[in-house]
Amino acid sequence: MDEKRYGIDLTEGRVSSVLLRFVWPFIAANLVNALNGVISMLVVGQFTGNEVISGVATGTQITFPVFSFIMGLGTGGTVLIGRCIGEKDEKAGARAVGSFAVVSAVLVVFLTLLVLFAREPMLRVLKTPQEALLSARRYVLFCTFGVPFNTAYGMICAVARGMGNSKAPSVAAGISCTVNIGLSLLLVGVFGLAEVGVGIATSAAQFAGFVYIGIWIYRKRLPFPFTMKDVRADLKSVKFLLIVGFPLVLQELLISVSFMVNTNRVNSLGVEASAAVGVVSRIFNLAAVIPTSFGSAISAITAQNIGAGKRERAVYALRWGVLFSVVANAILFLSCQTMPESITSLFARDSNIIIGAAHYLRSFSFETLEVAATFCMNAYISGCGKSSVSMWYILASAFLVRVPLSIYITGIQGLELNTRLFYLGFASPAATGLSMMAGLVFITLYNRKNVWPQARLKYTDT
Repeated sequence: MDEKRYGIDLTEGRVSSVLLRFVWPFIAANLVNALNGVISMLVVGQFTGNEVISGVATGTQITFPVFSFIMGLGTGGTVLIGRCIGEKDEKAGARAVGSFAVVSAVLVVFLTLLVLFAREPMLRVLKTPQEALLSARRYVLFCTFGVPFNTAYGMICAVARGMGNSKAPSVAAGISCTVNIGLSLLLVGVFGLAEVGVGIATSAAQFAGFVYIGIWIYRKRLPFPFTMKDVRADLKSVKFLLIVGFPLVLQELLISVSFMVNTNRVNSLGVEASAAVGVVSRIFNLAAVIPTSFGSAISAITAQNIGAGKRERAVYALRWGVLFSVVANAILFLSCQTMPESITSLFARDSNIIIGAAHYLRSFSFETLEVAATFCMNAYISGCGKSSVSMWYILASAFLVRVPLSIYITGIQGLELNTRLFYLGFASPAATGLSMMAGLVFITLYNRKNVWPQARLKYTDT
C-alpha cells in the first residue's frame, strides 16, 4: 500500500513511533471538536440566559444517540477494513467497503427519522424545565438537518482510519469546527439567534466536513480495486460489522439512557442545576480528547496487526496509549481541582451557575483519570473483535452504579444544591472505575491465552 497516498502501514516499525505518528491527527481533530463544543457553550453562556444554556444541554442529550450509531458502526467499519488491509486481501476489502456503504445508507435514513420523531417524547422524559423547553425544542430541530451529513462523514472517516489514514479525517474535522465556531459567533453573538443559531451552525459544520471527506475519498480512491458492483450487502462483511459494531451501538445507546436518567434527575432540581451540569459536560469534552484519540488509533492498529498475525504489537500500542493518556489527563485533573471556579466562570455569567458547576466539576473530574485508561482498553477489546465483552461490563457499571447513585443523591432531602451537585459528581467516576477494573481483568486473561503463546512461538521459530 502506498503510504503517502493512502495512509500508514501500522504493522511495521517501532510501535511507539507508529502510534504517535498515527495518533496526532486524531488529537488535533478531537481537540478542535472539543474546543468547538466548548466555544459553542462559551457563546451561549456569554450571549444568552440560563434557559438557553439548559435547553442546549438538554437537547444535546437527545442528539447523542446519533453519535452512538456513528461511533459504533464506524468502529466496526474501521476494524473490518483494517483486518482486510492487514491480511492484504483486496477482494475482501472491496466487499467490506461495499457492505459498509449499504449499511451507512440505511443508517442515514433511520437516524434522521429517529431524531425527528423522538424529539418531543424525549423532552418530556428528560423533564426539561418549562422555561428551557422552547430552546431545547428549537435546538434539536435545527440540528436534525445535519444528521445525514454527519452520518455520511463519520462513515467515510471510518474507512480512512481502517486504511491507516488519520490525517484526512482530522482536516475534515478542522474545517467542520471552523465553520461551526464562525457561524456560532455570527448567528448568536451578532444576530442574537440563540439556540437556533447554534443548531444552524452545527448542521452547516457537519455539511462542510462531509463535503471535504467526500471529495478526498473520491480523489484518492481505495488501495484496492473497487467498482459500483461491489456496493452490495456481503453476508460475511455485514455479519462482522454487526458483531463488532452492534454491541458498541447498544452500549452507547444504553449509556446515553443512563445519562438521560441523570439529566432527568438534575432537571428536576431546576434550571440552575441543569445549566451547571451542562457546563461541566462541555468541559469534560476536553478531558476526552487524548483518550478518545489514542482509542481510535489503537482500534485501527489492533485490527491491522491481528490481520497481519502480529497481535503482540497491538498490546504494546495499548500500553503506550494508556501511559500517554494518563499523563496528559493528569494535568487537566489538577487544574479542575485547584481552580474549578476560574474554569466554570468562562461558560456562564450567573454566579450561582459558576459556583454550582465548580462543585460538580471538582468531584466529576476524577473521571478524567479513569477514562484515560478505559477508553484505550475498550478500543483494544473492540479491535480484537470482542466489543460485546466491554459492552456488558460498561452497561453493568452504568446501571448498577451510575444510575442508582444519581437517583439516590438527587433524592436526599434537605441537601443544599451545591453540596448535592458535589456528591452527584462522584457517580460517573464510581461507574467508570468499575469498568476500568473489569476491562483490565479481561485483557489480562485474553492476552495470556491468545497473544503471548503466539508471540513466544513466533520468537522460537525465528
